[in-house]
Amino acid sequence: MEDERIQIQVDPRWVEQVNLSRLEQAIQAVFGEIEGLGNPALSLVIVGDEEMIRLHETYRGEAGSTDVLTFPYEEEEEIEEMADYLGDILVCYEQAARQAEEEGHSVHEELELLAVHGTLHLLGYDDETPEEKQEMWEQQRTIMGKLGLGKIAPPLEE
Repeated sequence: MEDERIQIQVDPRWVEQVNLSRLEQAIQAVFGEIEGLGNPALSLVIVGDEEMIRLHETYRGEAGSTDVLTFPYEEEEEIEEMADYLGDILVCYEQAARQAEEEGHSVHEELELLAVHGTLHLLGYDDETPEEKQEMWEQQRTIMGKLGLGKIAPPLEE
């Protein structure tokens, strides 16, 4: 399966460990869940700690690594070829592996969760306030359930 709308790049160190078709399916599941998207496109890049630390500090002003960063595509003037381009998702493989180990599931499952999470961010969902987080995580839980991965979606806070 190869969806031209979804471009995935993986640091060569983890090419053998990353299941591209599962990541693509996770992103397609988000696209299928949200109505009125048209023909969305995005890029997902799997990087290492050193790259993520640099980007996290540069763009979020926070020290250390993080699991996922998103960069929504925003252009001053509308370029027709880019009209449906949502932006870029960067996922840190090493951070995903640490989180998977802590939570007791596979790195593949954690990467799928982060792909869903990042795609939701590109679609305008946020988790900065408790209300936003609740809405985003409900959507995330629904999508992960449809992927058969409901067990790894973070619990909703009461």
